[in-house]
Amino acid sequence: MKYASLSLTRYLAELSSPKPTPGGGSASAYVASLGMGLAEMAAQIGLKKVASERKPEVTKAIRLLRKAKKDALQVVDLDPKIYQAVMKAYDKARGIEDADKKNRLIDEALENSFRLQADLALLVSMARRATESLLNDIKGSIQNDLKVSLAILEAAFHGAYDTARINVVYLKNPERKRRAEQALEELKRQFEPLHAGN
Repeated sequence: MKYASLSLTRYLAELSSPKPTPGGGSASAYVASLGMGLAEMAAQIGLKKVASERKPEVTKAIRLLRKAKKDALQVVDLDPKIYQAVMKAYDKARGIEDADKKNRLIDEALENSFRLQADLALLVSMARRATESLLNDIKGSIQNDLKVSLAILEAAFHGAYDTARINVVYLKNPERKRRAEQALEELKRQFEPLHAGN
């Protein structure tokens, strides 16, 4: 199913159903795209009143937000597929007696799921930086939409981060686990400084 193409009402119905997909990863991507779209709208409206020397920077932020929104929407559909691949790996592993082979099969599926959500978290972090950069240029009541966008993007980041992290919990290979944990720490470091100005 193409979840990103559904109406919000239908998506919410799918999300609320007892099926495991779409789940937290898809919802985080959906929320991220909403935050990015809201920031893009505010920036486009505010651009008319931005000082001419700042217009290129604001335009650059708009382009970044537009691209990030498109990428986040793809994750809305990709995350359920990746989750299903993880479940299939667990099912297939039940028929494998070799423990190393079994663990490798599951770890590869979990790592793919981890990467998708870690990439989403990075994308959200970039969009949030772009949105924060607009606060000095976009004034008036439309600036409030940027602040709302920042709050939405913060929630989306934590959703993606936590969804990435839960996959790491179940990794068996110590080296894979170590690399993934390092990547999570780096994501957190990149995001934390953003709180300073708010």
